[in-house]
Amino acid sequence: MITGATTITAVLGWPVLHSRSPQLLNAAYAALGIDAVMIPASVTPDKLATVVEALRAMGAIGASVTVPHKVAVAALCDELSPAAKAIGAVNCLQILPDRLIGHNTDEGGFFDGLTAAGFDVRGKRAVILGAGGSARAVAYALRGGRAIEVIARQPEQVSWARAWPWTREQLHECFARADLVVDCTPLGLGSPDEPAFVDSLPLVALPSGARVASLVYHRRPILLERAEAAGYSTLDGRAMLLHQGARAFTIWTALPAPLDAMSRALDDALRGT
Repeated sequence: MITGATTITAVLGWPVLHSRSPQLLNAAYAALGIDAVMIPASVTPDKLATVVEALRAMGAIGASVTVPHKVAVAALCDELSPAAKAIGAVNCLQILPDRLIGHNTDEGGFFDGLTAAGFDVRGKRAVILGAGGSARAVAYALRGGRAIEVIARQPEQVSWARAWPWTREQLHECFARADLVVDCTPLGLGSPDEPAFVDSLPLVALPSGARVASLVYHRRPILLERAEAAGYSTLDGRAMLLHQGARAFTIWTALPAPLDAMSRALDDALRGT
């Protein structure tokens, strides 16, 4: 039951219908008996500052931020966490009485998901496909590894990791020395170009024992299906979503997140997609 004493959190995006954050966070609040609620808020870019200020005025404790606001919302913050500052994007707002702090829990969520799957980044070589904001978050999460190589259409614009041009030869060379390949392109979301994209990737060049990851969580990308068929372990975006939400919960409440309850809620939400 929502009352005048219920604490508010929100997820801000445009559009926001795809977000599963409300199911995740509301399950966490219920599991621990916290009188709080997360609401979805469709916010156009020109109204972002107004909505953030309204949340502060309402006494909300935080908000998750999704596309297309992750970069713009950083400028509204009084303070940025080290990860948010390094990545240049904010996906979690911590609203305190005297200041607004921007966090990036995407990178920690990705790292936690890898760890839960038994992958230790130390001493490992990672190849990241794409160079957008999600790629930067993944690179930050993998900074404790041996090497990070980015393959991008415009590698000259990548200043935060070693980058290579997107060519057949370079893909083969990088895959041949990779312990982990992470697809950070939007093609796995269901693009008509997805099959051709996957066909162009030299999965046969990967060493045995390599892993292939995608950030997509609402469907099974063709890349992961092909990688599994070739005998490689895979990881989809579900783990990242779960663990970034858990980190946000802890930032807002200072309590350990009830991962089991959140995981069950996410499963239920995805089955209803």
